[in-house]
Amino acid sequence: MIGQLLEETLLNLLKKELFMISDDFIPVQTTPFDKKTKIKIHLWKLINKTIFRIFPNQIKKPRIFLLRLFGAKLAETVNINRKSNIELPWNLKMGHLSSLGENSWIYCLDKIEIGQKCCIGKDVYLITGSHSIESVNFNMTTKPIIINDGCWIATGSYVLAGVILERFSVIGAKSIVIKNTEEFDVVAGNPARFIKKREFKNIK
Repeated sequence: MIGQLLEETLLNLLKKELFMISDDFIPVQTTPFDKKTKIKIHLWKLINKTIFRIFPNQIKKPRIFLLRLFGAKLAETVNINRKSNIELPWNLKMGHLSSLGENSWIYCLDKIEIGQKCCIGKDVYLITGSHSIESVNFNMTTKPIIINDGCWIATGSYVLAGVILERFSVIGAKSIVIKNTEEFDVVAGNPARFIKKREFKNIK
């Protein structure tokens, strides 16, 4: 019995030495939000999961109205699927004729700017937040995402914090984008790599 207790004590001491974790370590994901902002976040989440989804996709204006009510900057012509998930919409900006697909997750911990005529496909994740691996409490880190005019992000892709997609970029399905693209780039893969330049044909 004494030998077992001694062994457990030594193991615990060793773990603390290896990981430099104190007795008061609390492995929580810290956030910078004050109480008012947290209430606003939870209120929007409730709306996003209920009223936002009532109207069929053909009836666009109620969703635009609700997003604008919470501070989003949207063109009149945007098309937002009723099953899209948008967090902290006051950090979202979308241009003329741009669209968000079904089950897309737009995580606006930082600014997300989507230009004109952009197609954000089904199950696409735009993620502006992460957590620092250099912090024992995983402190939050954020960087904006900018998607310029004419971009297409295909089904199931992830665009991570800090990425800028230049005009007319195409992201292949199931890709993970961790760095900027150049104009007319077609990229794909995990991580996304350059495939070729996009070419327009038969334009009148």
